[in-house]
Amino acid sequence: MPTNDNQQPITERFIEIDGQQIPVSEAVYRAYKRPAWAEHKRKEREKRCRDDNGNRCTGDCSNCDKQRTGSVLSLDRFTDEGFEVSDTVDLTELIADKFLFEELYAALEELDPDNRRIMELFSIGKSEREIATDIGLSQKAINKRKTKLFSQLRERLKDFI
Repeated sequence: MPTNDNQQPITERFIEIDGQQIPVSEAVYRAYKRPAWAEHKRKEREKRCRDDNGNRCTGDCSNCDKQRTGSVLSLDRFTDEGFEVSDTVDLTELIADKFLFEELYAALEELDPDNRRIMELFSIGKSEREIATDIGLSQKAINKRKTKLFSQLRERLKDFI
């Protein structure tokens, strides 16, 4: 059996992909499994019993009558509390949105790096002054570029909006 520098045996890890066992390193295995482990832990945490103050009890949860069951975030609960959950999806609207996003993405990819960066910073809520500082231009130059960029995008996406 192979060993590492500390003479501890190295456990071989595998990830199943399309029915095949693929050997991976410990780090890759842990990164791959982490979301599943977190979801399992979240589900277990939902079932833990609580005392009258809402704190986790220290007794044996398997024998407790206060044990919770089910998911806190269920669609049934949303409808019971008055939230509307749409049963139908407008397929044409969904497809139109997909085409719009694809065209927007293509238009943004065609921009030069500075203009793409300006649009990226604007999309995350940065002010013209903050963008100007980041890019190294004046606030007025950013304002002019932003106006021109939005005009170009509106023209390119006029069939979608």
